[in-house]
Amino acid sequence: MAIKINWFKLNRSLHRDIGYFCIGLTLIFAISGIALNHVDDWNPNYQVTQQQHFIPDINTKIDNDDFESWLLSELKLDTSVKARFWESPKKYKIFTKHNHTLLIDTQKNNVVIEQITPRFLLKSFNFLHLNEAKSAWTYFSDLYAAMLIYLALSALFMVKGKNGVKSLRGLLVLAGFCVPAAFVIIYSY
Repeated sequence: MAIKINWFKLNRSLHRDIGYFCIGLTLIFAISGIALNHVDDWNPNYQVTQQQHFIPDINTKIDNDDFESWLLSELKLDTSVKARFWESPKKYKIFTKHNHTLLIDTQKNNVVIEQITPRFLLKSFNFLHLNEAKSAWTYFSDLYAAMLIYLALSALFMVKGKNGVKSLRGLLVLAGFCVPAAFVIIYSY
């Protein structure tokens, strides 16, 4: 006795279940993709903040042995110095253990505190999107891509007859190919 498989129902069930599984991944890749598309407008991994401070005594204190601890105290920064160097005869740079960069201009008695902090979740999303994890993530991403290919192709068979892909909806499928092709043609030549 042969088992009769209803391919239409099987396709719908698989499409539904694989689609549910892909929701979280799709959101992560989509959010990260938007962030990475605008890398020229902002840093998608880190938030950079700057504060400017005028400290009149800087040029007289910079040669003292306790200058760095004095400066951190003046700026109310509870951290210690990790590294330092003279960028030019009038500009001194200090890096702290809490990711501050102090840009000291001794001529203007000016200090700019720059702090770089990772963007919550977005840095992790970008890490995955750019496949910086490598290793097993590569194979999982390939599996995810295969599932998206299945979802795209199985969608063609979700609706039967005159309301399916053979109707005007087929033009939507064609448009999905034409839009990226147009961008490639326009921006490649």
